[in-house]
Amino acid sequence: MRNLISNKIHINIISPWRRGLRGSINSFQTNPPNPLLIKGGILLLAIVIFISSCSAPYKNLNKIEYSPDHIKNIPYALPFSEKTLIYKTDISFYKNDISGLLIIKKMDESIYRIALTTQFGLKIFDFELNHGILNVKYCVEYLNKQLIINTFQNDFNLLLMQNKSEAQYLIDNSIQNQKIWQFTSGKLNYNYIQNTDSEKIEIINLKKRNSEKISVGLQNYTDDIPRNITLEHHNIKLKMNLKLIQ
Repeated sequence: MRNLISNKIHINIISPWRRGLRGSINSFQTNPPNPLLIKGGILLLAIVIFISSCSAPYKNLNKIEYSPDHIKNIPYALPFSEKTLIYKTDISFYKNDISGLLIIKKMDESIYRIALTTQFGLKIFDFELNHGILNVKYCVEYLNKQLIINTFQNDFNLLLMQNKSEAQYLIDNSIQNQKIWQFTSGKLNYNYIQNTDSEKIEIINLKKRNSEKISVGLQNYTDDIPRNITLEHHNIKLKMNLKLIQ
Protein backbone atom coordinates (compact mmCIF):
# COMPACT_ATOMS: atom_id res chain seq x y z
CA MET A 1 0.00 0.00 0.00
CA ARG A 2 2.88 2.34 0.89
CA ASN A 3 4.48 1.65 -2.46
CA LEU A 4 1.28 2.43 -4.23
CA ILE A 5 0.92 5.69 -2.34
CA SER A 6 4.54 6.70 -2.86
CA ASN A 7 4.32 6.05 -6.61
CA LYS A 8 1.15 7.95 -7.17
CA ILE A 9 0.99 10.21 -10.21
CA HIS A 10 0.89 13.99 -9.71
CA ILE A 11 -1.36 15.81 -12.17
CA ASN A 12 -1.24 19.61 -12.42
CA ILE A 13 -4.64 20.96 -13.27
CA ILE A 14 -4.73 24.39 -14.93
CA SER A 15 -7.99 26.16 -14.68
CA PRO A 16 -9.70 27.07 -17.95
CA TRP A 17 -9.51 30.82 -17.30
CA ARG A 18 -5.71 30.64 -16.84
CA ARG A 19 -5.35 28.65 -20.06
CA GLY A 20 -7.40 31.22 -21.91
CA LEU A 21 -5.37 34.11 -20.53
CA ARG A 22 -2.09 32.46 -21.44
CA GLY A 23 -3.35 31.75 -24.94
CA SER A 24 -4.42 35.35 -25.29
CA ILE A 25 -1.04 36.60 -24.14
CA ASN A 26 0.77 34.29 -26.57
CA SER A 27 -1.45 35.32 -29.44
CA PHE A 28 -0.89 39.05 -28.84
CA GLN A 29 2.85 38.96 -28.21
CA THR A 30 4.42 40.53 -31.36
CA ASN A 31 7.79 42.17 -31.90
CA PRO A 32 7.68 45.99 -32.29
CA PRO A 33 8.49 47.25 -35.82
CA ASN A 34 12.13 47.92 -36.53
CA PRO A 35 12.75 51.72 -36.73
CA LEU A 36 15.28 51.15 -39.50
CA LEU A 37 12.68 49.37 -41.61
CA ILE A 38 10.25 52.26 -41.12
CA LYS A 39 12.90 54.82 -42.17
CA GLY A 40 13.89 52.62 -45.13
CA GLY A 41 10.30 52.40 -46.28
CA ILE A 42 9.84 56.16 -46.09
CA LEU A 43 13.08 56.74 -48.01
CA LEU A 44 12.07 54.23 -50.70
CA LEU A 45 8.68 55.92 -51.08
CA ALA A 46 10.37 59.32 -51.44
CA ILE A 47 12.74 57.97 -54.10
CA VAL A 48 9.88 56.44 -56.07
CA ILE A 49 7.94 59.73 -55.97
CA PHE A 50 11.04 61.71 -57.01
CA ILE A 51 11.85 59.37 -59.93
CA SER A 52 8.27 59.34 -61.16
CA SER A 53 8.14 63.15 -61.06
CA CYS A 54 11.48 63.55 -62.89
CA SER A 55 11.29 60.63 -65.31
CA ALA A 56 9.55 62.64 -68.03
CA PRO A 57 9.52 66.38 -67.19
CA TYR A 58 8.01 67.36 -70.58
CA LYS A 59 5.66 64.38 -70.92
CA ASN A 60 2.37 66.23 -70.53
CA LEU A 61 3.36 69.38 -72.41
CA ASN A 62 2.30 70.36 -75.90
CA LYS A 63 4.93 68.96 -78.28
CA ILE A 64 5.17 69.76 -81.99
CA GLU A 65 7.64 68.12 -84.38
CA TYR A 66 9.33 70.51 -86.78
CA SER A 67 11.58 70.26 -89.81
CA PRO A 68 15.40 70.61 -89.51
CA ASP A 69 15.05 73.37 -92.10
CA HIS A 70 13.56 75.54 -89.36
CA ILE A 71 16.55 75.24 -87.05
CA LYS A 72 17.41 78.92 -87.58
CA ASN A 73 14.13 79.80 -85.90
CA ILE A 74 15.80 78.97 -82.60
CA PRO A 75 16.70 82.37 -81.03
CA TYR A 76 20.35 81.46 -80.39
CA ALA A 77 22.75 83.28 -82.72
CA LEU A 78 26.03 81.72 -81.54
CA PRO A 79 25.94 78.86 -84.10
CA PHE A 80 25.01 81.22 -86.93
CA SER A 81 27.16 84.27 -86.21
CA GLU A 82 29.60 85.20 -88.97
CA LYS A 83 31.68 87.22 -86.49
CA THR A 84 34.83 85.86 -84.89
CA LEU A 85 33.92 85.43 -81.23
CA ILE A 86 36.54 85.71 -78.48
CA TYR A 87 35.79 84.64 -74.94
CA LYS A 88 38.04 84.95 -71.91
CA THR A 89 37.91 81.37 -70.69
CA ASP A 90 38.63 79.52 -67.46
CA ILE A 91 38.55 75.73 -67.56
CA SER A 92 38.64 73.59 -64.43
CA PHE A 93 39.37 69.95 -65.27
CA TYR A 94 39.94 67.75 -62.21
CA LYS A 95 43.15 69.25 -60.73
CA ASN A 96 44.02 71.29 -63.82
CA ASP A 97 43.11 74.98 -64.13
CA ILE A 98 43.48 76.46 -67.62
CA SER A 99 42.96 80.11 -68.53
CA GLY A 100 43.14 81.76 -71.92
CA LEU A 101 41.23 83.19 -74.87
CA LEU A 102 38.76 80.93 -76.69
CA ILE A 103 38.35 81.91 -80.34
CA ILE A 104 35.36 80.62 -82.32
CA LYS A 105 35.22 81.37 -86.04
CA LYS A 106 32.66 80.04 -88.50
CA MET A 107 34.48 78.89 -91.64
CA ASP A 108 31.54 77.49 -93.58
CA GLU A 109 28.09 76.01 -92.96
CA SER A 110 28.59 73.58 -90.03
CA ILE A 111 32.38 74.06 -90.04
CA TYR A 112 34.09 75.99 -87.20
CA ARG A 113 37.63 76.74 -86.14
CA ILE A 114 37.98 76.68 -82.35
CA ALA A 115 41.26 77.64 -80.69
CA LEU A 116 42.35 78.31 -77.12
CA THR A 117 45.45 80.45 -76.57
CA THR A 118 47.16 81.91 -73.54
CA GLN A 119 47.03 85.67 -72.90
CA PHE A 120 50.45 85.82 -74.62
CA GLY A 121 49.24 84.04 -77.76
CA LEU A 122 50.63 80.56 -77.12
CA LYS A 123 48.35 77.80 -78.40
CA ILE A 124 46.73 75.39 -75.98
CA PHE A 125 44.60 73.72 -78.63
CA ASP A 126 43.43 74.35 -82.17
CA PHE A 127 40.41 72.33 -83.39
CA GLU A 128 38.25 72.16 -86.48
CA LEU A 129 34.64 71.14 -85.85
CA ASN A 130 33.41 69.76 -89.15
CA HIS A 131 29.75 68.62 -89.17
CA GLY A 132 30.03 67.45 -85.58
CA ILE A 133 33.46 65.77 -85.89
CA LEU A 134 36.31 67.41 -83.96
CA ASN A 135 39.62 67.31 -85.84
CA VAL A 136 42.76 68.16 -83.88
CA LYS A 137 45.08 70.62 -85.59
CA TYR A 138 47.13 71.10 -82.43
CA CYS A 139 46.75 70.24 -78.76
CA VAL A 140 49.16 70.36 -75.83
CA GLU A 141 50.26 66.90 -74.77
CA TYR A 142 48.50 66.70 -71.40
CA LEU A 143 45.13 67.44 -73.04
CA ASN A 144 45.69 65.40 -76.18
CA LYS A 145 43.97 62.25 -74.91
CA GLN A 146 41.10 60.64 -76.79
CA LEU A 147 38.75 60.80 -73.80
CA ILE A 148 39.41 64.55 -73.38
CA ILE A 149 39.09 65.23 -77.12
CA ASN A 150 35.75 63.39 -77.16
CA THR A 151 34.61 65.51 -74.22
CA PHE A 152 35.52 68.75 -76.02
CA GLN A 153 33.70 67.46 -79.11
CA ASN A 154 30.52 66.93 -77.07
CA ASP A 155 30.84 70.37 -75.48
CA PHE A 156 31.34 72.33 -78.70
CA ASN A 157 28.67 70.35 -80.53
CA LEU A 158 26.26 71.30 -77.76
CA LEU A 159 27.27 74.98 -77.79
CA LEU A 160 27.17 75.25 -81.59
CA MET A 161 24.11 73.01 -82.17
CA GLN A 162 26.04 70.51 -84.29
CA ASN A 163 24.68 67.32 -82.74
CA LYS A 164 23.14 64.88 -85.18
CA SER A 165 19.51 64.17 -84.36
CA GLU A 166 16.70 61.89 -85.47
CA ALA A 167 13.86 64.28 -84.64
CA GLN A 168 13.31 67.89 -83.55
CA TYR A 169 10.51 69.18 -81.37
CA LEU A 170 9.19 72.45 -80.01
CA ILE A 171 7.71 72.03 -76.53
CA ASP A 172 5.56 74.73 -74.96
CA ASN A 173 6.01 75.06 -71.19
CA SER A 174 3.86 78.12 -70.55
CA ILE A 175 3.76 77.48 -66.78
CA GLN A 176 7.51 78.13 -66.60
CA ASN A 177 7.45 80.81 -69.35
CA GLN A 178 9.61 78.55 -71.50
CA LYS A 179 9.85 77.05 -74.93
CA ILE A 180 12.04 73.97 -75.26
CA TRP A 181 13.69 73.29 -78.59
CA GLN A 182 14.53 69.60 -78.31
CA PHE A 183 16.75 67.41 -80.50
CA THR A 184 16.55 63.66 -79.93
CA SER A 185 19.04 60.95 -80.85
CA GLY A 186 18.42 57.50 -79.40
CA LYS A 187 18.40 57.92 -75.60
CA LEU A 188 19.92 61.41 -75.81
CA ASN A 189 17.97 64.67 -75.60
CA TYR A 190 19.56 68.03 -76.42
CA ASN A 191 17.38 70.80 -74.97
CA TYR A 192 17.69 74.51 -75.82
CA ILE A 193 15.42 76.32 -73.39
CA GLN A 194 14.11 79.74 -74.33
CA ASN A 195 12.74 82.26 -71.85
CA THR A 196 9.57 83.53 -73.53
CA ASP A 197 9.85 86.89 -71.75
CA SER A 198 13.39 87.68 -72.87
CA GLU A 199 13.08 85.56 -76.04
CA LYS A 200 16.61 84.28 -75.41
CA ILE A 201 18.05 80.81 -74.94
CA GLU A 202 19.05 80.85 -71.27
CA ILE A 203 19.62 77.13 -70.58
CA ILE A 204 21.04 74.28 -72.62
CA ASN A 205 21.31 70.73 -71.37
CA LEU A 206 22.20 67.27 -72.55
CA LYS A 207 20.21 64.48 -70.97
CA LYS A 208 20.44 60.73 -71.24
CA ARG A 209 17.35 58.87 -70.02
CA ASN A 210 16.39 62.10 -68.23
CA SER A 211 19.69 62.11 -66.31
CA GLU A 212 21.45 65.42 -66.90
CA LYS A 213 25.00 65.01 -68.24
CA ILE A 214 25.89 68.57 -69.28
CA SER A 215 24.24 71.87 -68.39
CA VAL A 216 24.91 75.29 -69.85
CA GLY A 217 23.81 78.70 -68.56
CA LEU A 218 23.75 81.73 -70.86
CA GLN A 219 23.38 85.32 -69.62
CA ASN A 220 23.81 88.98 -70.59
CA TYR A 221 23.01 88.90 -74.27
CA THR A 222 24.31 91.57 -76.61
CA ASP A 223 23.17 91.51 -80.25
CA ASP A 224 21.79 87.99 -79.69
CA ILE A 225 25.20 86.73 -78.48
CA PRO A 226 25.49 85.62 -74.81
CA ARG A 227 28.27 87.52 -73.05
CA ASN A 228 28.55 84.97 -70.23
CA ILE A 229 28.45 81.19 -70.66
CA THR A 230 28.92 78.57 -67.96
CA LEU A 231 29.22 74.92 -68.99
CA GLU A 232 29.36 72.13 -66.42
CA HIS A 233 29.55 68.34 -66.59
CA HIS A 234 27.71 66.35 -63.93
CA ASN A 235 29.48 63.01 -64.36
CA ILE A 236 33.07 64.29 -64.50
CA LYS A 237 34.88 67.23 -62.90
CA LEU A 238 34.87 69.66 -65.80
CA LYS A 239 33.61 73.23 -65.81
CA MET A 240 34.09 76.10 -68.25
CA ASN A 241 33.40 79.81 -67.68
CA LEU A 242 33.37 82.04 -70.76
CA LYS A 243 33.18 85.84 -70.83
CA LEU A 244 32.82 87.60 -74.17
CA ILE A 245 35.47 90.24 -74.87
CA GLN A 246 34.86 90.61 -78.65
